[in-house]
Amino acid sequence: MKIKINDSIIVRKGVQDPDFENLSLSGWSGRINEIIEEYTDERVALINIEWDSKTLKQIPDKYIQECETEGLDWQQMNLYVNDIQISLMVYKTNDIKKTQKELEEKHHWACLGDSGKRISNILKGIKPEDEWKCFIQWDKYLESKLEFPFQALVEHSENDWLVKEGDIINVKKISEVVDMYGIIAKGKNGKKTIEFPLCDLEILEKKHKNYKLINDYRVWFSNK
Repeated sequence: MKIKINDSIIVRKGVQDPDFENLSLSGWSGRINEIIEEYTDERVALINIEWDSKTLKQIPDKYIQECETEGLDWQQMNLYVNDIQISLMVYKTNDIKKTQKELEEKHHWACLGDSGKRISNILKGIKPEDEWKCFIQWDKYLESKLEFPFQALVEHSENDWLVKEGDIINVKKISEVVDMYGIIAKGKNGKKTIEFPLCDLEILEKKHKNYKLINDYRVWFSNK
C-alpha cells in the first residue's frame, strides 16, 4: 500500500490503542500527518495520524482526561501502516481545529488529576482564559459549599501585610473578589478584623469538610 502525507485513513478492525489496551481504535479516522519511519517493507512503516473531527467527538471523555493526566497526545497517534487503510473521506482542517479547541477547553484542567476533574465540573462552560468569570463562578460555588466559621493557616504573606506567615485566621465569610488576589476571605486574627486572599490560606485538618473545597480553588489559582 502506497501512502503519502495528507492521505485520509481509517483504522482497521481489531486495532487497540498502544497505551490503553482496552480501548479499540477500530473505525477511527483522520489523516496521515507525518511518515515517521519508512521501512523497506512498507507494511511496518510508522506513521503519525491526526484524528478528524468525527473521531474526536466520539472519543470518550475518560480517555482524554487520562491522556491529559499522563501527558499523552489525544489529538494524534503513531500507528503502523498495516493498522490502517486509505479512505476517500474529505479531511476538513477548519472543522478539526474547531473541534480540537472545544475539547481543549472542556478538558483544560484534566492534567491536574482528581482536583482537575472537580475543577472542570465547577467551571463547566467557562473559557479557561476568562479569569474573571472563573473567579465569579468560584465565588458562587464556595459561598454555597463552605461552612463558616473555620480556621485556616496563613501560608503566604507580603512583607507589608499585618498578618504574617504561620498566623491563624478564624474565617467568618467571603467578602469580595478582586483582580489581583481573587477571592478575599474576611475574619479575625486575634482581636483584629482582617481580609486576606483565600488562595494563601490552608486548612490544616484534611478531614475538615472545607479542606478539599479550598484546596481545589488553590490548585486552580496556582495553575490559571
